[in-house]
Amino acid sequence: MCFEAMKVVYFRVLMRLCLELGKLLVRNRQWPDDYLFLWAVYKACLKRETDADGKEFCLNALRSRRMSRLDVVKSVISSYEFRQVYRLSTHPLDAIHPARMMLVQQCLPPAQVIVDLGGAAPGHPEGALLLMGYPHQPKLIIIVDVILPENKSWITSDGICIRYYKGSMVDIRWIESDSVDLVWAGESIEHITEDEFAIVCKEVFRILKPNGSFCLDTANAALTRLQSPDRLIHPEHKREYYVHEVENLLKRSGFIVVEAKGICPMPSSLQRGVFDPEELVRNIRLSEYPEEGYLFYLRAIKPGNGFLNEVN
Repeated sequence: MCFEAMKVVYFRVLMRLCLELGKLLVRNRQWPDDYLFLWAVYKACLKRETDADGKEFCLNALRSRRMSRLDVVKSVISSYEFRQVYRLSTHPLDAIHPARMMLVQQCLPPAQVIVDLGGAAPGHPEGALLLMGYPHQPKLIIIVDVILPENKSWITSDGICIRYYKGSMVDIRWIESDSVDLVWAGESIEHITEDEFAIVCKEVFRILKPNGSFCLDTANAALTRLQSPDRLIHPEHKREYYVHEVENLLKRSGFIVVEAKGICPMPSSLQRGVFDPEELVRNIRLSEYPEEGYLFYLRAIKPGNGFLNEVN
């Protein structure tokens, strides 16, 4: 579908949303509450009722002010489902983000103190982790990045303290030992060298509390080498890993890998030895087999007392 035709689709959908909201306003003689607003968004944009999971996530985000009503509309019309409903084309790279949001919302463990390596999100002082829908309620998120917002410290409306520190993820010596519940490296380890990643693993192990989690996702070299045999897929990448390489680096640093997922699985491409971008678009989901994901996710634990109970 050409760009002009896509604009027509978006315009018609937004007009339909305005009509639905106008009907609710006339009927109830007041501006719709969050529940009715969400009902109108789903009916106008996705042509269906709200599902339980989507409703719970959006209502919680609205009530806690992590998302505005405009953010909700933007999220819905940028979703893969919206593109399917209106038969809009999906670029392969656009398929990765909703699958990563599933990962953040379904797999990352609850934590009170979080260090997010490379987690700045321009225009969003709450950072990428909350923006992607992290469903738990931490007390503190420390974001280490070379990009900083105007304010280096910020508190969300629901009381989560966000602190920014400018610098490389390789240098976190300033963080106290045994003080962090979760370290998250979302699509970031590919931007440093293997030697630097080994340093990161040792430092993350140091700052985590016993039974704390180091969670990461990154591009899977088994598929990126099919996509681009002669060079890395992005000019800013320093290294693209196979799953076993990251597992070995984590284990050598003392971690125990307890969970692994594939993000946007592409088993047919692997089997045929030919990269098929349409398979990436078709499979916006998580897989139990990390080796077949375009990206893969690992959760590693720093062992401590009661380790088995923590994992279970």
